[in-house]
Amino acid sequence: MFISKSEFPNHNIPKIIKGIVVPRPIAWVSSVDAEGHVNLAPFSFFTVVSIKPLMIGIVIGKHPDRPKDTLTNIKATGEFVVNIATAALAHEMHTSGDVFPEDVNEFEITGLTETPATHVKIPMIKESPISMECTLHEVYEIGSHNLVAGEVIAFHIDDKVYKEGDYIDASELDTIARMAGDYAHVRDFFFPVKGE
Repeated sequence: MFISKSEFPNHNIPKIIKGIVVPRPIAWVSSVDAEGHVNLAPFSFFTVVSIKPLMIGIVIGKHPDRPKDTLTNIKATGEFVVNIATAALAHEMHTSGDVFPEDVNEFEITGLTETPATHVKIPMIKESPISMECTLHEVYEIGSHNLVAGEVIAFHIDDKVYKEGDYIDASELDTIARMAGDYAHVRDFFFPVKGE
């Protein structure tokens, strides 16, 4: 199969690229709007974009009729929290990705527990083993999406996954990843050895 840009309109390109760029980590973002309404939503276009200063990038698409609540909230407050989704929380994470009215609190819909952050006025997911407090650096509009660059200013890491020497135990973390239309466990670890 060869697909040139001129043929893109004849194919489901979003589906193809989401099937190629896998697995993708999930940023489970909690945010608050200007009136104090809490929002929780997952985003799988997520990565580290800088170490000094420590910044992460989250790409947020657009609803057909309005900006996504997460983007509006981050722009309004300049703050957000990235919580890590695990296998045990997969159902709640997926449910929080449904489209709800902007005044609906996804913590209540999913039964998750809000817990206060230390430096930002955004609730964290108590059940998540890792939460990162972030402040907005910049929003870059790129094509049909917005790249949110945020500086990580604090980590909350469960002692079960944090090991001596600043090591995160991936087997204890038991995180999940986004594939094309479904999810994957991140459990099968290996180190590449020639000939194997």
